Amino acid sequence: MSVSWKARREAGSPWLMRLFARVCMSFGPGVARLLLGPICAYFFLARRTERIASRAFLERALGRPATFRDVWRHFWTFSQVVLDRAYILGQDNRGIEMTPDNTQALHSALDQGRGCLLLGAHLGSFEASRGIKRARPEVELRVVMDRRQSPAATAVLEALNPDIVRQVLDIGAQPGAGLALLTALQDGALVAMLADRAREGERTVTVDFLGAPARFPASPHEVAMVTQAPVVLFFGLHEGRGRYRIVFEALPSPPRVGRADRDRVITDSVRRYAARLEHHARRHPYNWFNFYDFWANAK
Repeated sequence: MSVSWKARREAGSPWLMRLFARVCMSFGPGVARLLLGPICAYFFLARRTERIASRAFLERALGRPATFRDVWRHFWTFSQVVLDRAYILGQDNRGIEMTPDNTQALHSALDQGRGCLLLGAHLGSFEASRGIKRARPEVELRVVMDRRQSPAATAVLEALNPDIVRQVLDIGAQPGAGLALLTALQDGALVAMLADRAREGERTVTVDFLGAPARFPASPHEVAMVTQAPVVLFFGLHEGRGRYRIVFEALPSPPRVGRADRDRVITDSVRRYAARLEHHARRHPYNWFNFYDFWANAK
């Protein structure tokens, strides 16, 4: 099983996504969740590669053979989180309950006035990071993403809330996005980005993760080293219907060092990130949404 996440086409047709989004907004989360079961069942049956990847991950995270019920629960959790995106982004958290955990780590970082790098993962709901804007309205929020990876789903979400387009730094297509990212941090913004998947051509670092070598992108840690902005880990962990625990953890920024020591310093930073991701992935395994062989081609 060595299929890359970049090689899998986006699931679902654009017009069906738009139709379902309209239903969600018109009738609310109660009705939308009733419709979610058949939709989840369809994708569960149709996406064999993802089922295989789910089982392989769950066996690592659970420490036992994964059952059919485990894999279904994994898909079901993912479908609920995808649905909740519409209410987080489009209707000001309608039907969503978010419980913050260790917000002091975030506030301490922002109070330094040097910007803040918010590192997340495909574990739970990263969209919940946008809720921080309500808690700290004075802080500029920029979300780093590659819109080319899920163009149809991204377009639907942006149609629900056009304001989120302004917050996006599109590293896939926007010229100068890297410079804009650095400038945003220097101007004191909160820059949110995922740090568990590498884009094509991006430098990676291989560290141990759930008992085997896995590759992680180096660039988030390189940004932290260059800017010396404080780093905070973020996980929006799904705990039930419409309920999320928003976990913040301070992560030391890699120090500025000479060229000879940079690889070591970046590797140490990636290793710390991977260790905390593993901790939360073991505690909340059904929140893991990397439905591909995460350990493929790691050396």
